[in-house]
Amino acid sequence: MITLWRIFIASWKNLTRNAWIAIATIFVFMMALLSVNILLGVNAMLERVVTLLENKVDMTVAFEPATSEAIVNQARFYLTSLPQVSSVRFVTAAEVLTAFKIRHADDPKGLAALDELNGNPLGAQLVIKAKQSDDYPFLAQAVQSPQYKPFIQKQTYDDHQVAIARVREVSRSVRLIGAALVAIFSLFGLLIAFNAIRVAIYTQREEISIMRLVGASSSFIRGPFILEGLWLAMLTLVFSAIAIGLIIIWLEPSLRPLLDGEDSGLAAFFVGQWPLILLIEGGSLIGLTTVISWLAVGKYIRR
Repeated sequence: MITLWRIFIASWKNLTRNAWIAIATIFVFMMALLSVNILLGVNAMLERVVTLLENKVDMTVAFEPATSEAIVNQARFYLTSLPQVSSVRFVTAAEVLTAFKIRHADDPKGLAALDELNGNPLGAQLVIKAKQSDDYPFLAQAVQSPQYKPFIQKQTYDDHQVAIARVREVSRSVRLIGAALVAIFSLFGLLIAFNAIRVAIYTQREEISIMRLVGASSSFIRGPFILEGLWLAMLTLVFSAIAIGLIIIWLEPSLRPLLDGEDSGLAAFFVGQWPLILLIEGGSLIGLTTVISWLAVGKYIRR
């Protein structure tokens, strides 16, 4: 226990002696981690945008005004039975007329012409949502069944496939650019950490030599420097987590108007995935600093 305590105290002394180098190392490691997490956050937000776009896709089937409600309900039950269909909403002819008047409230001539007609010239509608956006072409053919085709006035397909494809293309580009940034910052972090530990060891080379002369073991000499690397990694993780939290708090209100008031999904992603992110990023960073410390101190131990 005394030996472990001495190693612990020595590691913090080494850290405070080289405070500016430690700060620079933490900063570069933070840049590497932030670039990784920004990439993860952007990907999560792009996936959220794709989901929101897919939720807005639907198909509207308008029936002839003279079509009975029984026929429309029969078509609704038929479509609901299809495995590709998520939901089918029945809109009565009266509701369609009311919605039409609201949409054309600034068109008095159109409303006046509508009032001159006898009765409701609009028929009932079915609003169909598919489970997958790729299922709409199939549903467009399915609704044209010979049993219902004579009663269908028109059908419209609100297609967002082009926007979805563009978002996915941007997502792929972001992954490539993000991977390059991560590699660059990781390389810089590796070099700075290696040099920081080498400088710390170089300033104590005489102490290491004396420790070797009095019979100190290699593990006892390496211990403080390995712990120093561990403290650097842990401080980096803490400061990175604080920075990510502040960035999310700052960004969320700005992103909501761009998504029509919808949640961007950033906070939910990091809250839900933080154990896995901590395990991967923290384990990689701690393992990296441990290996660097072990290799850097070996040169002076062998002298």
